[in-house]
Amino acid sequence: MDKFEYSVQDLIRINELFNHAASVMFHNLNKFVYIEIIDNEGEKNTFTLTKRDFKAIQTDFFISVLNDIIVDGLDDELIMSVKLNPNVDNFPVEIIFTYQNEIHERYFCNFKELGFIYNSLKKQKSSIR
Repeated sequence: MDKFEYSVQDLIRINELFNHAASVMFHNLNKFVYIEIIDNEGEKNTFTLTKRDFKAIQTDFFISVLNDIIVDGLDDELIMSVKLNPNVDNFPVEIIFTYQNEIHERYFCNFKELGFIYNSLKKQKSSIR
């Protein structure tokens, strides 16, 4: 796999591979990062990511942070609001969770990730009912 645009599901898979890798080698290119992930069986997976997606994977965004957002979104006591700032390139969406008019948590993402979050919340909520 060697492309520049990945779905959120692809990035989750890459994040999982990164987290469980036996070794990772990466090369900074002009606007991209080329990574080689080697698993415990010695299988090599290569990806060319945007620098933003690579940083997100390094900070476990596609596993940990997306999960936190979805868990908060399922909490009936929290109110979710979305603020758009198209002037911010990498994270133009701010998701704010409030509890009793106090800010509980703030998250930042892009539009593709927001769509994934909305779809995940919709699926989760429809399976609960």
